[in-house]
Amino acid sequence: MIKSDRTSKKYRGTKCLNCELPLDKTDVYCPYCGQLNSTKKPTIFDMLEEFFSSLFSYDSKLRKTLTALVLRPGRITTEYVKGKRATYTNPFRFFLSVTILYFLMVSYGSELGNENSVAQGLANDSVYIENILLKLNRTGISSEDKIVVDSLILKYQPTRDVNTLNSPREFFEKADNKLLINRFTDKTEYFYEDFQLDKYKNYKEAVEKLGIEPSIENHVAFNLAKNSYRIYINPHLFAASLIAKLPFIIFFYLPVFSIFIWLIYSFKKYHYIDHLIFSFHTQTFFTLLLICVLIAKWLFKIDLHLVAIVAFFIYLYKSMRGFYKENRWKTIVKFIYVNSIFLILAIVSTILVIAIGIFTY
Repeated sequence: MIKSDRTSKKYRGTKCLNCELPLDKTDVYCPYCGQLNSTKKPTIFDMLEEFFSSLFSYDSKLRKTLTALVLRPGRITTEYVKGKRATYTNPFRFFLSVTILYFLMVSYGSELGNENSVAQGLANDSVYIENILLKLNRTGISSEDKIVVDSLILKYQPTRDVNTLNSPREFFEKADNKLLINRFTDKTEYFYEDFQLDKYKNYKEAVEKLGIEPSIENHVAFNLAKNSYRIYINPHLFAASLIAKLPFIIFFYLPVFSIFIWLIYSFKKYHYIDHLIFSFHTQTFFTLLLICVLIAKWLFKIDLHLVAIVAFFIYLYKSMRGFYKENRWKTIVKFIYVNSIFLILAIVSTILVIAIGIFTY
């Protein structure tokens, strides 16, 4: 490709066309904003050259980041912390990009699996129902079939008496005299059973039909019942909605996790941001492992999750040794501590995510 003449000295100006900083004829680029010092109008050739140079520049940085991250555990964090940042991709942006890619792949795979499982489930249910009906037509109901029917009735019938003489308003007024957790549970179950019977679509309609007070507590119970029923009839959509939020949840979860790493290395000459960068680098590697597991599952129909977990533990140990430069036994003790904290925080975060997901689904 022929080099563009936009960098030629004859096209250089005395001020930056972008930020208007005064420039000298010897300045090829603006020292303030980095724009090329050229008064020549760009041609199509110039635009294409700029596009491909930026593309190959990013590809080079990405390649160097991946190579250092995978092959030199801990060293990439050391170099980045010491100031070698133009060589590598920003660890926060890189982690978010890789994580979003992973969860997009998970969502795509779950949609494919959902179609097959739903079809198979419908086929199994239809065969089962057809067999029961044929047996009833030929021989009447047997004792075994009666047990099955009775269990289905117990499973799907409302827990409250739908023919009760008490009006909905009386039910809610009686529930208001109970303790908070008991009355909230009763109201949620009442709304849930009405959703099974498709009595109303929204809270305003429910208030009007039931003749109850439009309180905050009733509204929360209504939303919980509505979302619980939606999850029951289509759990795959709920799982997909959680997956869509996970990249951002993990992004804000790692800063909390890094505080616990900072506590055990506080005597060292490390700043909190150093531990945060270390956390993002190691979790990015783990996400890359999970992407490889997905690809292996799609292409070769094998599950390598256990292999990925073992590989990550080895990688994390080597990263701690490579970055913090401590002896083997100190690293092992802190390795156990770090993984214990991570497990506890992961369990707490999962519970919170599911709880929030139920209320906001």
